[in-house]
Amino acid sequence: MNDILKQLTEIEPTLRKPFPTEDINKIAKDFRTEFMKLPNEVDFYDDFYFYCVNIAGTLSYVLSDNINQIPQGQIDRLFQSFIEHYQYEFFEDHIAKYHHFHQEYTTFEQARKLLLKLLFPTFHY
Repeated sequence: MNDILKQLTEIEPTLRKPFPTEDINKIAKDFRTEFMKLPNEVDFYDDFYFYCVNIAGTLSYVLSDNINQIPQGQIDRLFQSFIEHYQYEFFEDHIAKYHHFHQEYTTFEQARKLLLKLLFPTFHY
């Protein structure tokens, strides 16, 4: 557990990079047709922003030793990746083409998985 907390402490500053707005706008344009096929209206920017804020917020509870105060809905959202939660599977194989988005996504995914390991040590995903 101390090792996971150490890793989360080290990753926390990397979560404060500038938001990859340019890449997100390009993704929204490049995959407009696929987004339009989804059952709900899509705002890729807002979806990614909410995903990142949820992870960063959960991490702030953990690092301030307030784990018991994390809202349950916030914890529940950790069990799915951004791709899974928003049903963006069609995009998954193309993430690496968008360098800044890819970096940001990878960092937040790493933090999300570490948070799950810390909060649910016996959980296997």
